[in-house]
Amino acid sequence: MTEDDSGQEVEESAESDTRSTRRRFLTTAVAGTAAAVAGCSGDGSDGSDGGDGSDGSDGGDGSDGGDGTDTPASDTEDSDGTDTEGDSDGGTLRVASAGQITSMDPVVKGVDGIEQWGETLVGFDNGRLPAEALLAESFEVSEDGRTYRFKLKEGVTFHDGSELTASDIVYSWERLAQSPETQNNDDLIGGTFTVDHEKDESRNDPDEAEFADYIAGTLAVRAPEKYVFEFDLREPFHSTLAQIGAEASFIVYPENTVGDIERDDIETDGKYDYQEAFGTENGGPKVAGTGPFDVETWSQGDQLRMTRHEDYHGSVANVDAVEITVLPDGDAIYQRGKNENLDIFRIPSSQYDPERRSELEDVGGGVKEGTYTLDNGTEVNTAQVGDLGVHTIIFNCKKVPQPARRALAMAMNQHELGEQVWKGQEPAYVNVPPEVYPGWDTIGDFDSPAEAHEAHYTEGAMSQTPWGEDGYPHGIDEARISEARELIQEAGLEGEEYTFTAYNNEGPAWDDIATRVQQKGEAIGLNINIERAEYGTVISQGIFEHNLDFHSLGDSMEWPESDNLLRFFPPQVAIDQVSQWGEQNEDGSWATEVQQVTADFWDENYIPHRGPGEENRRNRDKAYLALMEANWEVTYKINLVYRVNRTYWSTDIDYDPPGVMGDKQYNDVTINRS
Repeated sequence: MTEDDSGQEVEESAESDTRSTRRRFLTTAVAGTAAAVAGCSGDGSDGSDGGDGSDGSDGGDGSDGGDGTDTPASDTEDSDGTDTEGDSDGGTLRVASAGQITSMDPVVKGVDGIEQWGETLVGFDNGRLPAEALLAESFEVSEDGRTYRFKLKEGVTFHDGSELTASDIVYSWERLAQSPETQNNDDLIGGTFTVDHEKDESRNDPDEAEFADYIAGTLAVRAPEKYVFEFDLREPFHSTLAQIGAEASFIVYPENTVGDIERDDIETDGKYDYQEAFGTENGGPKVAGTGPFDVETWSQGDQLRMTRHEDYHGSVANVDAVEITVLPDGDAIYQRGKNENLDIFRIPSSQYDPERRSELEDVGGGVKEGTYTLDNGTEVNTAQVGDLGVHTIIFNCKKVPQPARRALAMAMNQHELGEQVWKGQEPAYVNVPPEVYPGWDTIGDFDSPAEAHEAHYTEGAMSQTPWGEDGYPHGIDEARISEARELIQEAGLEGEEYTFTAYNNEGPAWDDIATRVQQKGEAIGLNINIERAEYGTVISQGIFEHNLDFHSLGDSMEWPESDNLLRFFPPQVAIDQVSQWGEQNEDGSWATEVQQVTADFWDENYIPHRGPGEENRRNRDKAYLALMEANWEVTYKINLVYRVNRTYWSTDIDYDPPGVMGDKQYNDVTINRS
């Protein structure tokens, strides 16, 4: 066992099945300088299941669905005509994606099914914490927390028969940093997990892509031995392993696959043209991974088919193939599920009925399982797990005054939203989901993070500030309309007008929330206008341009520690980013006591303690709790519900649903169709 970057033990396992993709919209350095980011997403195609438009575990809609037609499934043939009747091993696993599969290139967005054919140095065993070795056999971290040295598994082969070596990782990471195609270079040269590198400040052109000032070939990655890979961080980062394991952008493929980078110590001429390697030209995609399945055919906007890799270095898959079919939305996926044309699927919130679900049993790793009866009477298996995300309302504190923000928080009833809007989801009174709540074992003495979470918001356990001593102040499982109305009247805000901007392409949930916000505003004396906009418009106008009064936001973790969701909100950052609740006097002091206290906590407990180790984690937890308590006082955001993912699968497959980190490989699935 080896310690990972948060002080947790990491099993030096030869096998791991999982890799999770998280959406990003903004990364911010602690001093408040915008870079590029991580961790936030839209709501979800059904307003409930999945936070980024996904209905499955493969990044977009991922894994769960079918091909959109309503023809009943054959009992004797899979989708390619292969006889599968009575097979206990073999057959084609049928899943779906509601999002377009736009590329097979790990450095761009819109890649789906990638965890089936590609792998990273470390991963999550079926989506469960902590990170474990995958392509690596073991690793070491220097005393200063900046240098990582990985010993690779020997004998691992790519699908093209070549052997994995450290040079392949150098090449893959360099492509992530400098390829003209990259959309994810903030994953390793951004503001959190930052591999050391050089920049050309003269190329810092605002009209160019972010990080275009990176000097090719200067990334501090190296292969000192055939099976040893090393890299140096600019600053220590506690969640280094989780970052590598959670991001598809760190998928490894053979060096010299394409020739779109510069590097003196590895081959970069390119074996294939770009569209041949990662697209469909000339029989492509020809990119080779190390995963349990090899890409066989891909039709953009239609279907991706992957077949079993017999020489896989881990457990060879039971099924012959995995077929991911692109579908337009969650309703189409559900229809396919009812027609028995898919094996794993999701049910849109609009179709979900809690009364049809059995009691769920906790099976570990944050996963609860049971059964569900579809509306056609078919019984299927189901599982529920938190997706480490929270649905929130974000305020521009320079546009909406504090009394109005606090009054709206008092008027909302999160328990009601979890029952009526996002059905069956947990109410959220703090910024961080219970599965990874800070301080439970470093500051408090609780049996689990979830227990600490409840004690903190209900009674102020582990509180770090005066405004956190009594827990959440705006009402738990109640709407305090009269008190909120009095607050508006005392502040002289009665009749003031504000605009709430909600996603218009993320299912019915935010439409419902927008209506409720408007009605709550009217009840407490505010005039709330409703504006709907595309997800990208909400992010650009709300987060970057600060043009919106307040708006919807689905926030997901890229790595499983609190700063992934909190690092945008310290006063030092928020003074000109996201919520803009920070304000300084001319002498550099903070304008209010809550700003001063929170900024001090962040300066003293977070910034110097971003590296690995128990002491660092304890200090970070203090800063996290103080920042969340500051929100109870300032109300720069209203947390609504913690998002959950609910998965359904037919009774004729053996399937172990993934944990909180999401995506899984399907090599452990067995089909038993009769």
